[in-house]
Amino acid sequence: MDYEYKRVILNNKNERHVEMAREHCDEHEFLYSTHTCEPTWEENGDLDIYLVTLHENQKVRDAFVKKRNKKRNHTPKKYKRKDR
Repeated sequence: MDYEYKRVILNNKNERHVEMAREHCDEHEFLYSTHTCEPTWEENGDLDIYLVTLHENQKVRDAFVKKRNKKRNHTPKKYKRKDR
């Protein structure tokens, strides 16, 4: 089958796009316990990249996330590990 995908560029002027970018980062941070993820936006509002930072350990990462989430008033989405 030939599927055609519509490419959507996320833009920070759209509240749902910002939410989707944050959800992507929340999921990444859940899967990689020493990483933090931040969406970065171009001047015109389009999503540029997801900036991933590696922290030396989970304790350092958790302190960073707590401070960031408090500043942005963000509560990460809860994810459950799937059995492998």
